[in-house]
Amino acid sequence: MSNETPDEEPRRRDPFGQAQQLTEETAQRLLRTLEGSAPVRRLRGSQIASGVLGGVGFALFVVGVERAAEDLPLVSNAYGSIGVGLLLLTVTGLLLRKLTSGE
Repeated sequence: MSNETPDEEPRRRDPFGQAQQLTEETAQRLLRTLEGSAPVRRLRGSQIASGVLGGVGFALFVVGVERAAEDLPLVSNAYGSIGVGLLLLTVTGLLLRKLTSGE
C-alpha cells in the first residue's frame, strides 16, 4: 500500500501537465526579460525597423515554403504548382464566401 493521498497520485502521473506549466513559466520569464530590454523598446518605437524585420521574416518564410514545395512530387513541376495553387485559391474563396454570407 502506498502512503500517497488520492490527489497526489494523478499529479505524479501527469508529466505533460507539469511540463506545460514549466514551459509557460519559462516563457513568461523570457517575455518579461525581453520586453524590458532597450533594443526591444527601440524596435517597438520604430515603424520602419518593425516593417523591415517583418518583411525579411515574410521573405524567409516564402523562400522556405518554396524550397519545401520542391521536395513534393505533385508541385515540383510548373503545371502541378498551378493546379494545386488554383485548388487552394478556390477552396479559400469558397470559405471566405461562406463566412461573408453569414450562413
